[in-house]
Amino acid sequence: MKKISYLLTSILIVIGISSCKDAFIEKPAVTGLSVDEVFSSAKNAEGAISLAYSYILSSGLPIYSWTPPYLPYEATEAIMGGEDVDSSWGYMKENLVSSGMTATDSYNNGAGLSDDYFPYNYKYIRHAFLVIENIDKVPDMTLAEKEIVKGEMKGLIAFRYLEMMKRYGGVPLVKKTLTMVESAPRATVQETLDYILELCEQSAVALDNVVWSNDWMGRLTKGVPLAIKAEALMYAARPLFNSDEPYLPYGVNNDKICLCEYKESRWNDAIKANLDVLKWGKENGYEIIDTDNPFEDFGTAVGVPCNKEILLAYKHQAVGQGPSGIYKNYCPNPLYIRSNGGTALCEYRGMSYEMLLNFKKADGSEQVWAGTEERPYQEYYDKVHEMEPRFKASVFAYGINPWNNEGNDKWSITNESSWLKANKNKQGCARNIKFWYNTGNREWFEFPIYRMAEFYLNLAEAYNEIGHSTEALANLNVIRNRAGLPDETVTDYKLLQTSIRREWAVEFYNENQYYPHARHWKEGETMIAGTKHIFTFKFAGSLTDARVPEDFISYRLDEAAQKYVWLKKMYLSPITLAEVNKGYIEQNPGY
Repeated sequence: MKKISYLLTSILIVIGISSCKDAFIEKPAVTGLSVDEVFSSAKNAEGAISLAYSYILSSGLPIYSWTPPYLPYEATEAIMGGEDVDSSWGYMKENLVSSGMTATDSYNNGAGLSDDYFPYNYKYIRHAFLVIENIDKVPDMTLAEKEIVKGEMKGLIAFRYLEMMKRYGGVPLVKKTLTMVESAPRATVQETLDYILELCEQSAVALDNVVWSNDWMGRLTKGVPLAIKAEALMYAARPLFNSDEPYLPYGVNNDKICLCEYKESRWNDAIKANLDVLKWGKENGYEIIDTDNPFEDFGTAVGVPCNKEILLAYKHQAVGQGPSGIYKNYCPNPLYIRSNGGTALCEYRGMSYEMLLNFKKADGSEQVWAGTEERPYQEYYDKVHEMEPRFKASVFAYGINPWNNEGNDKWSITNESSWLKANKNKQGCARNIKFWYNTGNREWFEFPIYRMAEFYLNLAEAYNEIGHSTEALANLNVIRNRAGLPDETVTDYKLLQTSIRREWAVEFYNENQYYPHARHWKEGETMIAGTKHIFTFKFAGSLTDARVPEDFISYRLDEAAQKYVWLKKMYLSPITLAEVNKGYIEQNPGY
């Protein structure tokens, strides 16, 4: 099976990504291929296409690497937003969370840390344009096949620009492969949005009626540019951009961080775009998985590759880097290292108490957890078993085998060779296992980028913002019903808004949604700032021996994570200092 994994090791084409010369392809060391050689055959071109997917869809995903550019591989957006808590690696907290991804630290030669490393956006976009501009040279591809590839690349470029718009506001718009002596000025938010929508329209036309064989599952279909368009219009409608005034004064550059006029019509545009995604999905076999088995349905939706709820996933599977490949901060043991047949386990991360409070009991009622006074471990044991199916499919609790891999010894907490071998203190209230539903011996997973559930919650949010509570509830309850929860019935705008946002937090826990939503809802102070709490446990034996219920004595609420600081400047990220110092782009306010 040739399923696109975005590595395609045998034909991987490394195309001048670190070159600073005018020529984009400089006979890289790995293959020595020139631009003409790359596009001399369909087989070679497949490597360039594959690499475009790997590069562009990596936005926001932590890369396991000790070499520059330093992406926050010890962080995820879940940790940055307080969904999970980090019990070590202070640079993530000091340089990313507390100071809002500072642009003046020593990393990247002063360029700063960010979750996408700003300059690489344009190197990756340039790669996609190089494919667009040279694919016609391939002799053994049909004209129709070449037009499809161009549509794929335009969709990928639109995705990367959307990711930049969410983080920075308006950005320079590069529409071809520039030479190193060319540059582009920073565009406004509106201009950036318009370009994303233009690319999505072109991509959707090119991909109309395209159906991939099993060999190529994972490549863009028409539903993906429709999804990118829907998400872009949602972010344009949310309070950060859809406002008369920006979050901080920016003088003549206000329109680079704000649309500078509130328009309710932006919510209507978003509604239409999201309805288009759902309509296309139903016509093409993409839909919410709901067989009246909430645990299995949700587990399948988030943990089984190529299921019918996933429109797009990141399929890069790194080799030889332990469980989950590059996703060190998502796997049950984020820094699980094998050496000489043994194991070394660093402190991992776990769900914060603040995130835990978003999850309900299976009957839809609120759970009540321990305070700072010690309570018997049995109480914790009983309460986690009462939680809703999405909780049990997303995490595993202390002293209890993962619900989503029941009966699998590989995932047993008592198995000496299990990936879940040890329990340590300061790991939050439970530990992530969301993307490994009934995985057997599979270590890797495919990070979901677009799931059909997103578009129902988008519609619930947008309808509520224009006062259509009936339609908002109808879409919200599609997600709640799949989760096995009773229907939401509140119609008050603010109460329904709170319910919708809570549903976002639960349904998309650890899926790179919470942190950008907090920013664009302008709720950083309420959703992110403050102390993050965890549960601490008292053990009957030594700390590393605590596995089964008998090893635990009590639990209590503890303040073990740093206080998260929220500053107004953090509503958008800093553009890396190295780029600002080149004089072609203005820094975001406050940095």
